[in-house]
This record gives sequence, C-alpha cells and structure tokens, in this order.
Amino acid sequence: MIDLSTLSTEVLTARGAYSTVRAAHEDSKKELQILCGQLSAAAAHILRRMQPDNDDVPESIESLLASARNTMVSIEACTQRIESLARQRMELKQAAWGK
Repeated sequence: MIDLSTLSTEVLTARGAYSTVRAAHEDSKKELQILCGQLSAAAAHILRRMQPDNDDVPESIESLLASARNTMVSIEACTQRIESLARQRMELKQAAWGK
C-alpha cells in the first residue's frame, strides 16, 4: 500500500492531470484507428461500385467520395488532437513522475 501522505499535493495533482491526459490520448488513438478503418472501407466500396456485375454501368460514387472526404477531415482533426495531447502528456510526465 502506498502512503499518499508522503506525496506532495503538487505531485498528486500532476499525476491526476497526467492520468486524465493519458486517457484522452489513448481514446483519441482508438478513434483514429476507427477512422482509418472507415477510410479503408471507403476505398473498397468505391472499387466495388466501379466494378458492377456483368456489363452494367457503374453507379455514381459521389456519395462515397463525400463520405471519404469527411473521414479525411475527421482524421486530420484527430491527428492534431493526438499531437497536442502527446505534447501535453510529455510536459506533465516530468512534473508527475520526475523522469
């Protein structure tokens, strides 16, 4: 068991902040994984739509492209959030753990 009374309030606060930022960072990385999967699926859907059965004329892919563009915008925002959280996490690590 850890005697928390031996740790300063500043260290405990820094560790709490670090833990909060770390959790948000991990959640954002999971979100990015989902978004990348969506983008990959969009490519597969586009390819499939352009290769219809028999000699049929392919359907428009405009809605698929629009969805892929929206996914790219989300990916861009998510990667910026991940970079920001990583910087914040790095800054808090020293105060929280002294390493």
